[in-house]
Amino acid sequence: MPPLGNDAPRTPHPPRTLKQRALLALLAGHPWRLACTRCAWALAVAVVVYQSLIPQPDMLLDVPNIDKVWHALAYLVLAVLAAGSLWGNPPSPVLSRVARRAAWSMALLGVAMECAQAFLPGRMASAADVAANTAGTWLGVLLAGFLARHLARWHGELYGDAAVGRGAASAVSPTSPGSIDTGMARIPGGQERG
Repeated sequence: MPPLGNDAPRTPHPPRTLKQRALLALLAGHPWRLACTRCAWALAVAVVVYQSLIPQPDMLLDVPNIDKVWHALAYLVLAVLAAGSLWGNPPSPVLSRVARRAAWSMALLGVAMECAQAFLPGRMASAADVAANTAGTWLGVLLAGFLARHLARWHGELYGDAAVGRGAASAVSPTSPGSIDTGMARIPGGQERG
């Protein structure tokens, strides 16, 4: 990278404090992260289904069309939690196909809830609500991808593994499940180069 005007080299990331590193370690690779995320996802789905099926929920703010914002935020959270509940541990820098599909399935949940509202007294289905649900899901998928990249990078910083390059390296040079990585490059023909 070119130096700044004062000839000081530019560092990509400022050093983190011990508290920041501990929090990132908890987020990036804690064994309970997946279980907690899955429980939070189940709870969030239950809350959204309940709020969608009660006769008429009270709005927190008396602003026209504020319910569209609540719809988008709720489905953004659902999509992030759906994808997060299927990330690996430690997380991969790219969302898996299953995680993306789980996140996008939240848009289908939104469509199903709007269809169910058509048959409930005091509620009515709305195409604008479906659009808000889908927009929230789309933003949630984008946010989940962003979080996956950063969690993988933070995990790599903390534990010294190349989490960011793991996907590309494993596709080029697969190893057997029981082998131990000695840091040596594998060359076709069984030789190793250090």
